[in-house]
Amino acid sequence: MNIKSISATILAAASVSAHAVGPGSLGTIDNTPMLIGNSVPVGALQDEYSFSLTDPGWLYGIAFAANLPPFLNIANFSLTLQDASDSVIGTDINPADGFSFAGLTSGSYTLAFGGSANGRYGGAYGGAIYASTAPVPEPETYALMLVGLAAVGFVARRRRV
Repeated sequence: MNIKSISATILAAASVSAHAVGPGSLGTIDNTPMLIGNSVPVGALQDEYSFSLTDPGWLYGIAFAANLPPFLNIANFSLTLQDASDSVIGTDINPADGFSFAGLTSGSYTLAFGGSANGRYGGAYGGAIYASTAPVPEPETYALMLVGLAAVGFVARRRRV
């Protein structure tokens, strides 16, 4: 491997980790991919990511624990999605195979990761989430569509006569 390949690999790894976000607020994440992750000390893992959606949609992603026994390990790694009233929308006990929560409305949510960091140096996890949303058309959009259909119908009728 030449020095350019090694440098490019190191630069790519550094740029990916620089965009990863630890626990806390993610803000509005409509149609924005987010890299998430954290390293935790020995003990209970209780990380929460809060975010909001402007438009209805769904959340999907993947998260995995970096298990390197005996140094890093997270047992019972799982996640839960809650809405603004702390009602549980869903839980995934194996987020490493991907997760998906459909039918989300606009509003605030919390994605909580749990488990037990029991490696010599605790544990670490990483992953990515994406909220796919589509804006709801405004009434003006429907009115303009109806006017366009009426115009096409008028022209088609006029050509027949």
